[in-house]
Amino acid sequence: MNKAEQLKKNLAAGKVCLGTHCWTQDLDFYEMCGWIGYDYIWIDNEHGGMSWPMIKNAIIAANAGGCSAIVRVQDHETAHIKPVIEAGPDGIIFPMVNTPEEAKKCVDACMYPPKGKRGFGPGRAIDYGLKPMDEYLETIDDCLFKIVQCESAEAVRNLDKICKVPGVDAVICGPMDLSGSVGKLGEFFDPEVKELMRTIALTCKAHGKPFGVSVGYAPELIEFWKDLGASFLSMGNPQDYFRIMSQQMLERFRVNQIKK
Repeated sequence: MNKAEQLKKNLAAGKVCLGTHCWTQDLDFYEMCGWIGYDYIWIDNEHGGMSWPMIKNAIIAANAGGCSAIVRVQDHETAHIKPVIEAGPDGIIFPMVNTPEEAKKCVDACMYPPKGKRGFGPGRAIDYGLKPMDEYLETIDDCLFKIVQCESAEAVRNLDKICKVPGVDAVICGPMDLSGSVGKLGEFFDPEVKELMRTIALTCKAHGKPFGVSVGYAPELIEFWKDLGASFLSMGNPQDYFRIMSQQMLERFRVNQIKK
């Protein structure tokens, strides 16, 4: 069982999977995240502006550390999706999916005909040619976790139809952009924003789709989503944790210095 299949098995069993975001060139972070105990690493090419070698190396390092590698691609264009999936990630995240038509375009790029429109040319995805072709084709749909992001009021209105698109495996909320779409950027606990987030959870539950959230260091918001029944929680990034711990250490020892 590969890591994508294990992730799906854990989600189906009701386990809450925990992840973090990363887009650094330093491969140590990806490998270390697995050793620390994260279930997956969100490799961010939408905002991180990662180059192609960075993405492939990050996938390999994350897997080496023992956790799933899930890549957020920069948009819905096939040319930007194709090289990423050929590198054999465990999952793909599509940002800003607002309509069922957009969802279909995204998943079509990940599945071979007749299910989709993926062109053939796997590299690491087929174990560099070591995996038998029939085995690869039989298992590839289960080996690539396809996640769409719900990040706008429009997406919430269309989520019922989006969840019905064959190939959509899960939904993840981007609460910052979601709140911004109704003119309340960052106001996560505003009643209107909370209702949109609850609607995402209820719609996904109605369709039996795993769902989760992607946030920075925001413990209260993470607890909110956990209470909604979120299946996976994507939390913080190395910069967040370096900043927070640095501030805590500086404050602790500067206070002690003043006391002396």
